[in-house]
Amino acid sequence: MIDWARLHDVYGPAHDVPALLQAAETGADDAWAELWTRLWHQGTTCDAGIAAIPPLASLARHANRAVRPRAVELAGAIYGAGLREGRPLNEKEELRRPVTILSASADECLSGNPADYGALFRAKLALDGFPMLSDLLDDFLDFCCDVPCPRCSDKVSIVIGDYGCYSSIRDWDLGDVHPIPLRPASPDDLGHVQRHLHHAAVRDARPRLAWGLTHVFGDATCGTCDAAFSVISALETERTPLDEPTDKTR
Repeated sequence: MIDWARLHDVYGPAHDVPALLQAAETGADDAWAELWTRLWHQGTTCDAGIAAIPPLASLARHANRAVRPRAVELAGAIYGAGLREGRPLNEKEELRRPVTILSASADECLSGNPADYGALFRAKLALDGFPMLSDLLDDFLDFCCDVPCPRCSDKVSIVIGDYGCYSSIRDWDLGDVHPIPLRPASPDDLGHVQRHLHHAAVRDARPRLAWGLTHVFGDATCGTCDAAFSVISALETERTPLDEPTDKTR
């Protein structure tokens, strides 16, 4: 049983969050808007947000099918924010089954090719343990991110899109100096979770997304020390350390 009276949301005591969750079952727009406001704020979350993940998992299987994607998107945003903040959510036994349910519901929602496909896919990425990619993902037309080289710690720019697919040590004046082509992963060589994400993109006729995922799940080379490294592993190390919280309501 969750003791909501002891928890805080983004703005203060969370004692009325259960009533909002109950109202959200009907699909009430104002209830969902208030839940977003109270449990997630500009990429951060709170203790009440984490506590809301199991109830949101229940809503993700609700008989009212219109409620399901809304629960998935909010839960994904909360879970991703928590992981980016350095919270060890993947180690919490009480969250494992709810997160598994939410990920499965996300996949079910995606298979219907909804209008908010991108938001749902980002939620699934977060729920499947890729919160940094979830936060940055676009349509892979001009994807760019900076990651640390695992060997020398230099900042390496990763580019995936119409301008090419490469890594580079970016110069302030000269731009991408000496771009080195990325080595995309073969779908057959992907790990279980990565392969399932790629399969979903193929299944749902999202070829650009599937193509981009093979690159972000592939390897890059550091232009400084020539080290080869996994793009996604380097990207996901860029989470806020646990001793540097971004949320003051913990």
